[in-house]
Amino acid sequence: MEGPNEKDFIGVLRDHGLQVTYQRLAIYQALYNTQQHPSAETIYQQVRKRFPMISLGTVYKTLERFHNVGLIQKVSPMTDVSRYDAVVEPHHHAVCVKCQMIQDVMDPSLGDGIALPEGESFHVLRKQVLFQGYCPECYAKEKSGTP
Repeated sequence: MEGPNEKDFIGVLRDHGLQVTYQRLAIYQALYNTQQHPSAETIYQQVRKRFPMISLGTVYKTLERFHNVGLIQKVSPMTDVSRYDAVVEPHHHAVCVKCQMIQDVMDPSLGDGIALPEGESFHVLRKQVLFQGYCPECYAKEKSGTP
């Protein structure tokens, strides 16, 4: 496991009252070891290679538990399908309007100028800026007129 080592992750799971299982470790690894923002279905397809008996429901429940304890983020900027991100530090996202690719934008100061009007009674937990446009591949196709 790259990034936080497996022992640290096991400790984090235990600190949050979550049982440590090979499936949970594999699900987190599948998410942590990618820069993509995969859906539960994508994670399921990857984890299923190692654990053929795992169900899609288990993947969904595990991702929801990880999200509830703050180990991962849900990212759903343009579709009804939740995508997941192992980076929990404040950051923003750039989304391709054509292929739906999501890319991290790691400059949290970009959202500093955004605030609710004075007097609003809304407690902000986090701010996120969403950039919509074309990824380099889709932009090249769009520019050349290729479908």
